Amino acid sequence: MHNAITEETTVTETCDNPDNDAYAAARIAELYNLIPGRSPRKDAAFYLDAATSLGGPVLVIGCGTGRLLLEIAREGIEAAGIDRSQAMLDVLERKLALESAEVRRRVVLTQVDMRSFDFPPKKFRLAVIPFRPFQHLIRVEDQLACLCRINRHLAVGGRFILDLFQTNPRRIYGLENMVEREDFDVTLTDGRRLRRTHRLTGFHLVEQYNDVELIHYVTLPGGATERLAQTFAFRYFFRYEAEHLLARCGFRIRDVYGNFDRSPLTSKSPEMIFVTDKVGEPDGDD
Repeated sequence: MHNAITEETTVTETCDNPDNDAYAAARIAELYNLIPGRSPRKDAAFYLDAATSLGGPVLVIGCGTGRLLLEIAREGIEAAGIDRSQAMLDVLERKLALESAEVRRRVVLTQVDMRSFDFPPKKFRLAVIPFRPFQHLIRVEDQLACLCRINRHLAVGGRFILDLFQTNPRRIYGLENMVEREDFDVTLTDGRRLRRTHRLTGFHLVEQYNDVELIHYVTLPGGATERLAQTFAFRYFFRYEAEHLLARCGFRIRDVYGNFDRSPLTSKSPEMIFVTDKVGEPDGDD
């Protein structure tokens, strides 16, 4: 980890998010799209396998800049993507414009909150929330609203996959977690250097979420560095809490994995991946 920035530094922007809209800023969306590939996670192959096994249409909730959605569409599968951030969808639209006409025809994009989307009378065979956007929902009421919406958009026998990180008690509290930790440091194709760090800035143990800051240091070829801080609240979950939420919304657990290689969930697993089937209607109104 770098402990100091040695280049000339300009603090350019802080993206505070009172509504927890973590990716609303255009600069953040641009940088998010440049984040190095997450090949160690191997999540793209996992989700693509589920989509090809079940067929379309597929609903990608929190589709971002389309890293997974485009892979699905390129396989000949109809896919709808929703995201709260128009800035992220703008990046995805630009990427989609470079795809073939066949791929473009398979994709529908909608700027909408994951708690309140509606595609009548659309029914999906598979719905996924990849790479943790569900953890931006802090309140139980919001979590249930999202899961109930998903249930009502799935065909009978449809499948839903939810990806959460497995909570490490040592990482959710303590002054040591308020120190910046480096995520990556790469040189981009245009010659800029992108370094990102993260740290916790606040703890809410009773409410079960932390305040998180992601800090992007963008060094220009001339040496000047821009600092862009992105702040948001992030909910952490435990296994049986998540299973309870899913059961309340009409889902039955098919598998629980600890990683995208389908290894079982253990105390050392980095992920909690819930593969579920729709078996009933939600318990109450969303």
